[in-house]
Amino acid sequence: MKAGYFLLVGLSFCRLPSFGQAITPDLQDATQWQVINRKAESFNEDGKKGIRFNEVPDDGLMILHGGNFSDGTIELDIKGSSKMQQSFVGIGFHGKDLKTYDAIYFRPFNFKSDDPVRRSHAVQYISMPNYDWEKLRTAFPGKYEHGIDPAPGPDDWFHAKIVVNGKHVAVFVNNQAQPSLEVDKLNDNSSGGIGLWMGNNSAGSFANLTITPAGGTAAEPAKPVRYGNNPEAGHYYNVGDANIYYEVYGKGKPIVLMHGGIYGYIDEFQPFLDKLITGYQVICIATRGHGKSEIGHSPFSYNQRAEDAYKVIRSITKDSVMVLGFSDGAYGALKLAALHPELVKKLIAIGAGDYALDNKRVKFNYNPEDLMKSDSVFFAGRVALMPEPKRWRESLAKSTKMYNEDVVSTETFSKIQCPALIMAGDRDDYNSTENIVKCAKAIHNAQLSIIPGCHHVVFFCNFPAVWQSIEPFLKQ
Repeated sequence: MKAGYFLLVGLSFCRLPSFGQAITPDLQDATQWQVINRKAESFNEDGKKGIRFNEVPDDGLMILHGGNFSDGTIELDIKGSSKMQQSFVGIGFHGKDLKTYDAIYFRPFNFKSDDPVRRSHAVQYISMPNYDWEKLRTAFPGKYEHGIDPAPGPDDWFHAKIVVNGKHVAVFVNNQAQPSLEVDKLNDNSSGGIGLWMGNNSAGSFANLTITPAGGTAAEPAKPVRYGNNPEAGHYYNVGDANIYYEVYGKGKPIVLMHGGIYGYIDEFQPFLDKLITGYQVICIATRGHGKSEIGHSPFSYNQRAEDAYKVIRSITKDSVMVLGFSDGAYGALKLAALHPELVKKLIAIGAGDYALDNKRVKFNYNPEDLMKSDSVFFAGRVALMPEPKRWRESLAKSTKMYNEDVVSTETFSKIQCPALIMAGDRDDYNSTENIVKCAKAIHNAQLSIIPGCHHVVFFCNFPAVWQSIEPFLKQ
């Protein structure tokens, strides 16, 4: 919506053609990465150019777009801390989604502990979701974790090299000849994405990442699709006072994607795009003031969001369309279905409930200073896409006014005639489950999907569950 969620680019671990040569991804280039449950800050110090993350509850990831690692070597410099039970830092690999991956991570607070048992818990292998550290320590004590000798200082930088050869994984620290840990993988995944990894309540700093595939450097690495900044798929349509940017992928029945606000953009729909482009014509529309779309000069409103989308869609197809909207985009999609029932034949609204004007509504105040403070790397990347970057403050003010004053409630829901699927997490930060249910009940014959254990961005939290609800709805 509103979109005060904190999750960066794209969506799950990438599943793209394998790396063909050694690559050294730029850790400070936000367009190459997707950050999950952390704030990222660039640094240049101690002769290292890298990225550091804050400490917050639950695991965090920064996932590389554009490669499918199989066998080979992953090398990087890592810095944790001596904070007891608050320094778990490492690398995830062979990722299939946000819950399914292998990882090697380190516990720097154990590196030089006086307790020999704790020292033996310095480096760890896990295979998620079936084998976390606790299950492995209980079932196989000492097999999937080990000490490091000689051990780095707990607050010092150290160099880690992870060598993957089939199911065999070896971990070398500070260029030692002997591995600190050797294990055989506990799953049959032979390839997948790579991501920097931090455990619960853990900060971490990373630099000098190099990924080298087994067997040489012959082929060019596959280039990822830059959703939201793809010249091959991108177009503009003038809706009257602004050029609206959109991208089109695939062939088939048209489905329109409308993204979230402030933090949101076309790229957040990557997991949906990976599924949809094989069977549908997917139309991704960038909202005014987001990414490559212009701002215009009229006030922002959800009616305006709907009318902009209508004009773009009608410039592409005369058919009726399916629409999937998230957060801010979901409210625009609800308005679109109400205002143009002849256009929308199916509606999926994620993270949007009854949005009446009352005293319980959260008041927003988006401004460049606070957003850059929250994540300078991410928002610098967002602003770099804007055709009118000097108007970013004005765009944020327009969005803030819309979020604080606009209404999407029963006056909209009662006009929707098409089949609708209303979806949210049961822990949504902006919508109570009661308001989600109220929205669904106000739409004739709407379906309701509540994803347990998830906050606002449910498709980052549990995409398989989200897709299991959406796929049959699209095919009905």
